[in-house]
Amino acid sequence: MGIDEIKTQVILMADKVYDMLGLIEKGFMEHKSEFLSGAMARERELNEMEKSLTRRVLDLSKTTLRKPDEKELVAWQQVIESLERMGDEAANLVERIEIKNAEHLLFSDMGVAQFNETYGIMKKSVDMMRLFLKGKSEELKGRIIDNGLAVKALVQRYRQEHTKRLVKGICTPIAANMYFDMLDFTGNLARHSSSIVTLFS
Repeated sequence: MGIDEIKTQVILMADKVYDMLGLIEKGFMEHKSEFLSGAMARERELNEMEKSLTRRVLDLSKTTLRKPDEKELVAWQQVIESLERMGDEAANLVERIEIKNAEHLLFSDMGVAQFNETYGIMKKSVDMMRLFLKGKSEELKGRIIDNGLAVKALVQRYRQEHTKRLVKGICTPIAANMYFDMLDFTGNLARHSSSIVTLFS
């Protein structure tokens, strides 16, 4: 398997991450476990793809490659690792949502709206990252990085606002912890998307 074939498989990994995020969104909003179970199935597939592709990268690295190809291969291996970590972050989201549902924890309407806003912008980062991997547009790279910074700012802002709701007794401490974790995992997903595109100059 050459670099082009590895690239094709990595893009499929990115698509799988995006599919996973869509299932998580449905599971959160519709309170249906089948969507969350589907997301976890995608995460297991991502883990298998990461192991398989890493072996293929190692095999290819043992062959004679031109310097530019060596550099590109290293970049794709880092993308593989980042996508696997994104699957882990998404799985963490699933776990928190499952706890929220099992314990019947409630978020305020404002909290739900703010999380959905942050999550939607993060999903845009992931979607643009998928497109970038297919074409490596510098203009698109800038938009992804800017989008990631926007997500980071929202996470910080909405953490503060939710802390105020907690102090006012609008939500319980355990629900607040779930909410903070979910915001943080969402921010991490956007951050990984930005990190991936900066691997390519």
